[in-house]
Amino acid sequence: MTDLERFLDRLVRNLVASDPKRITQPIPIMEIKSDLLPYRTNRRALALESSDEYEELLVRLVGEEDNLVKTTPAEVAEWCQNQMSNLSPDLSGIPGQTNATIEINPDALARVLGDEAVLAIARSGPDGPSPGVLPMPPEKCMHCDAVLPKDRAINFCQTCGRSVTMVPCDHCGADMEPGWHFCVACGQEAAENASNGH
Repeated sequence: MTDLERFLDRLVRNLVASDPKRITQPIPIMEIKSDLLPYRTNRRALALESSDEYEELLVRLVGEEDNLVKTTPAEVAEWCQNQMSNLSPDLSGIPGQTNATIEINPDALARVLGDEAVLAIARSGPDGPSPGVLPMPPEKCMHCDAVLPKDRAINFCQTCGRSVTMVPCDHCGADMEPGWHFCVACGQEAAENASNGH
């Protein structure tokens, strides 16, 4: 998964947690920054070191890189594309973002959610897809087993404070996503797999 796909994946998961039917509707860019995927509460899940990295990913997404989304109006997408082609892009703010929206392309949804979920979305009614076919946040913290709040995007456990979206590698400390068998930073096998003999 690329860094931009990870950004979209996190946006989709946050949308699913709040209102699944919204993933097929236009999404205001300003809402992404303020409510749906704010830097401050998602930086660890996105493995970002700075707000500049966040802004660059947002500009790349809105600029329709890899055809993950369709931006309206087109002028906003063109501005983002021009910025990313410059040697020193200006990421201080996307002109026109107050009224601009993105729509997630179905092919991108298939990459993030899988084909089965996309078919369920296509068959869904006005209330959106049925629960269970889309990736939902975990119900319990993987570290302390506390029941996590529902109907919101969860990054950290309210009981132990540890990330519920990333697991640190026992060897080098790099963030790993739950379910990974090996660390992408050092190549070490995940501790739970090694202990199970897998």
